[in-house]
Amino acid sequence: MKRKQTTIFQCFPKFSPTTATEEEPGQAVVLKVTENEPGATAKLPGCALCSATKSTGVLTKQRVSMSEEWVHFKIQSSDSSRSKSLASLRNKIRRHETSRAHKIAQELTEKGGQDLVGNLLQEVSGANMGTSLHSRYSSTQIVEHIAKEMQKKIVHSIVTSSSKFSVLIDEAPSISHKSAMIVNLKASVDGATPEFLFLELVELESQRAKDIEEALLNCLDTAGFTEEWLQKNWVSFVSDGASVMLGKNSGVATRLTARYPNLFTWHCMNHRLELAVSDAVDEVQAVNHFKVFLEKIHNLYSQSNKNSRELLEAAQEVGSQVLKIGRVLSTRWVASSFRSVKAVWTSYEALNRHFENAAGDQTRSSKERQTYRGLARRMQSKEFLCDLGLMFDALSELANLSQQLQAHSVTLLRADHLLKRTIRVLASFKDTQGEKLEEALTALGHLGSVPLESNAKLTPINAKQFLQSLINNLEKRLSFDGEMLHDLSVLDTGNWPSTPGIRHGEAQVKRLCRRFNLGEEQAVNGMRDFLEHPDSEPESLKPLIQCMKTIPCSTAECERGFSLMNNICTDKRSTLLLSNVSNLMMISINGPPVTLFEPRKYVTTWLRSHRSATQARRQCTPQMPEYKHIWKAL
Repeated sequence: MKRKQTTIFQCFPKFSPTTATEEEPGQAVVLKVTENEPGATAKLPGCALCSATKSTGVLTKQRVSMSEEWVHFKIQSSDSSRSKSLASLRNKIRRHETSRAHKIAQELTEKGGQDLVGNLLQEVSGANMGTSLHSRYSSTQIVEHIAKEMQKKIVHSIVTSSSKFSVLIDEAPSISHKSAMIVNLKASVDGATPEFLFLELVELESQRAKDIEEALLNCLDTAGFTEEWLQKNWVSFVSDGASVMLGKNSGVATRLTARYPNLFTWHCMNHRLELAVSDAVDEVQAVNHFKVFLEKIHNLYSQSNKNSRELLEAAQEVGSQVLKIGRVLSTRWVASSFRSVKAVWTSYEALNRHFENAAGDQTRSSKERQTYRGLARRMQSKEFLCDLGLMFDALSELANLSQQLQAHSVTLLRADHLLKRTIRVLASFKDTQGEKLEEALTALGHLGSVPLESNAKLTPINAKQFLQSLINNLEKRLSFDGEMLHDLSVLDTGNWPSTPGIRHGEAQVKRLCRRFNLGEEQAVNGMRDFLEHPDSEPESLKPLIQCMKTIPCSTAECERGFSLMNNICTDKRSTLLLSNVSNLMMISINGPPVTLFEPRKYVTTWLRSHRSATQARRQCTPQMPEYKHIWKAL
């Protein structure tokens, strides 16, 4: 078998030593005239790839480098005769062609025309972004397009099905110090169970009731809800208890009910629960002392990393667990206060050990040691332990109520039932102590490793007074007064008499239908079927029941939206426009997970309407500079 040989004409296709006397277009090797002899016209070969690459880069340190002769076209034969000269050149070409330096030059040349960084990033992220325009402006426009298309589809589904809907709003400043109002809806989409939907994050120019109302109505109109449609299908308006929202004379709710007479306005029950607890704290003075002491503990560890580290070391000494201690009985919701009380109860031994260690630490000042000594005495008193147990039991029930009121599916009737049950539980604590208070009362001389003794200087909380104050304020703040709420109660079988008549609740159902623009005759027939068969929900009564489920009892969904807003608009991204934050929130809250997201329809509409990379955003006309006479001298 003969070995296939590579000829000089295959590696250098346009070069022939006998005939080539000048360069030709497209040749692989550029020939140079040598000046070794006067008048010489011989042209020496080299490697075009190596000449273009010139260096192997980081591989030079690994003893791989380009040959100067091949790079600068200085390859010469070793003999003067033509046959021997060609044989020598063939040998050099073959060795160079298989050399590592030449292969590296080939790879670098091939990769030079590829977008390696972009392709690698796409491989890492698992996405193929194509070759379209990837500027910041285009990315923002794509997000806006997807968000607007989602909003359009949601609104179209609600409007075409004539679904009843409720509006929830809340106002808060963003990290960029802009006043923002979040607008959420609760509506049934395609006849399903009503669910919360994010509509828009609106920037407020002013926080007056008139401007908030105008911004809200403009938001609804821009989204696609017409005035006529709102008159027929807008059921309720829910907000917090700020005077600008629910003020009797000129609040947003008052202004809206003047425009929409059948609109039902509601004060968020979670905010009302906080107000009830705050009123009880103000009435019972000893509770305020308990609150101040826990505030001291919170400040002690939230403002000092050294104290936090020493607390962890103390917990390891006593084999205890440490939980984060937050504020208690402040403006935050009850569930947060309960977590703080629970953290103190769980970390009781660790806190006491740290206070004792710090009180004996000679590296601290005498004032600091005295402070820790006082904290330790407070922790070791029976009075404080009983107060902590009482607050643990009471706040655990209130926190449970608060979390249940925040559920997506809770209705006004269910909320009323939960409230009455919580009041009964709190009333039972007056006769039978709760679990933690019972544990504190039965502790004989110590709780774990903490010694206990009575402290006559401390005034304990009067348990019965505090519990009764809580009950009174809950009934006052969260009472279900009003004709519409009374009418809705006929839909709850628990409120029926033992043997209801066939026309029981007929008048209430008719009033509700007139208020919600529903068919009276159909609903009355459904109510009669419901009375005869309480275990099944009649089809003809479902529109009224669906309408009742549409009314939310809390603005917790708005609070969740603000949490998401703060996650998006961080201190490092505070320059984001609220409109862009709103678009990101629309996709995050209403959009499906990535595995269920179908991008084809959004890509199709985007390709039809977006600005391509070849379209200039503005026409730039060249301007001639003003003529200067000095130019003649230059």
